[in-house]
Amino acid sequence: MKEQSANQLFLKTPGDLTTRSQVQQLLALGDRMGWHTQVIGWAPMLKEAVRLQDWMLVPAHEDTTAIPTRTMRRIHTLFSQGLRPQGFVVVHEAPMQLAAPKPVIEEKPPVEWEGVGKTVGVIAKVMGFLLLGSMLLPFGLLAGLVMLDPILVAVTEDGYWIEIDRWQV
Repeated sequence: MKEQSANQLFLKTPGDLTTRSQVQQLLALGDRMGWHTQVIGWAPMLKEAVRLQDWMLVPAHEDTTAIPTRTMRRIHTLFSQGLRPQGFVVVHEAPMQLAAPKPVIEEKPPVEWEGVGKTVGVIAKVMGFLLLGSMLLPFGLLAGLVMLDPILVAVTEDGYWIEIDRWQV
């Protein structure tokens, strides 16, 4: 069990699940519809956004991420089946970022015409590096996108968090 002191967020493993009717109904509906639904933990419904380790958890009504049509259809399906979760949370992977170093500003004499050749050479090297980086960068970004998909979670009346959908931004 993990605890987040600010909002008392407790996460249990699916093995700790005590069978609850709304949980069973949500999982059964997901199975019937061919959705990937799973219990991801237990916690009270959030009142505000919370960072939990490398995750940002945001009550859906406060999140600014565009919800895909497929996900909206799933929400409508839940409601049409009479299921009324306590609320929805959008979970984003949000790894901690290292602070960028502060630039050191040095006083440099103005460039003289004789030094223009060196300046052009430096610019050419930088442009070559950027071009190579721009060819390799998409591969790194594609790998990162897989890790940064938002997840829509339904929070049941008794506090179980069930994944309803995930998508790419």
